[in-house]
Amino acid sequence: MRPAQPEDIDGETLALLGLSFCPGIGPLSIHRLLEAFGAAERVLELSRNELTAGGVNGKVAEAVVRGPKKEDVEDELDLLVRCGTKLLGIHSRGYPEPLRRLGHDAPPLLRLRGDYLEQDRLAVALVGARNCTHYGRMQGRRFAMGLVDKGFTIISGHARGIDAECHRAALQAGGRTLAVLGCGLARLDSLNDPELALEIAESGALLSELPMEAPPLARHFPPRNRLISGLSTGVVVLEAGSRSGSLITARFAGEQGKTVFAVPGSVESAASRGCHQLIRDGAVLIESPGGVPQELGPLPSPVRMCGGEAGGADALAVEDPRETALNGREKRVLQAVEHQPLHLDELLEETELPVSLLSGALMSLEIRGLVTRLEGDRYVRGAT
Repeated sequence: MRPAQPEDIDGETLALLGLSFCPGIGPLSIHRLLEAFGAAERVLELSRNELTAGGVNGKVAEAVVRGPKKEDVEDELDLLVRCGTKLLGIHSRGYPEPLRRLGHDAPPLLRLRGDYLEQDRLAVALVGARNCTHYGRMQGRRFAMGLVDKGFTIISGHARGIDAECHRAALQAGGRTLAVLGCGLARLDSLNDPELALEIAESGALLSELPMEAPPLARHFPPRNRLISGLSTGVVVLEAGSRSGSLITARFAGEQGKTVFAVPGSVESAASRGCHQLIRDGAVLIESPGGVPQELGPLPSPVRMCGGEAGGADALAVEDPRETALNGREKRVLQAVEHQPLHLDELLEETELPVSLLSGALMSLEIRGLVTRLEGDRYVRGAT
């Protein structure tokens, strides 16, 4: 009997899956094959001579021609269906754009259980020690809930300790959270809290680049950390010892050009030594969730947000994370000048605000660099 297959999987994704199951071919080899020949479907049609003529290593060419075991691919497709998991190729429409921007570090294939939404591009990673203190756990809850309140999605790695605390707090605050796993999505029973994973999939997503039945081996976690930072606009390390895996996430974030934050702790606490080292190395010392948006740079492209939903007709397109800290009046003014400069009189009519409140909102937006005053009392969104 032929195994079940996801209904929405396309030929190119199937070809990428086949390449990924060819012995000796890893993500970097797949990226190089795609660069050389354009598409995985074409790669699988080429002979060994055609591959090597295109600059492919002889062993890689031999592995491609030999191909994957048919049963391995069929078993993976069957598990995707049984576990309610999507398989996204790097070319797929639903593939997270922040990961695609990682270049050769982007996973050619991503397994996703749940939904990745446009608003999830406005995300902060919260990471910390597995063996955390009460202080670290409380900071995790405070930062997760505070950032959810500002519209951010919370990203972490579902490890016990601070990671799990941040996921739970985000869910309790009614927000979205993404968990990047160091095992396959058919191995949820190997996690410390499988029920939490299922809750995350309902209000966010579980993600993994690994085959569905991949076990949680130690070597899977450092590469997993690059995806945690890659999906985020910035990484907050809440508590970390001097050899914590969270420091690996922070290093990846720095290499990816993301802002790294560290929460200070007691100078007598070994659990905070990693955070203090990050601060000495140039990480932003952060004391409250409200300070996070102020240190994040502009988004690569706007994210439309509306009452916790993305893409609404009246949604404000968030271009800069600092906009998440605005009050209702400031958001109304910013939305009014979103598409074109407006004169002060036009703004009064558009926003229906008293002149005193409008002037205060404009001054606040100017100070933040979110609105610029032009000649003739006209205002435009952004800095010029």
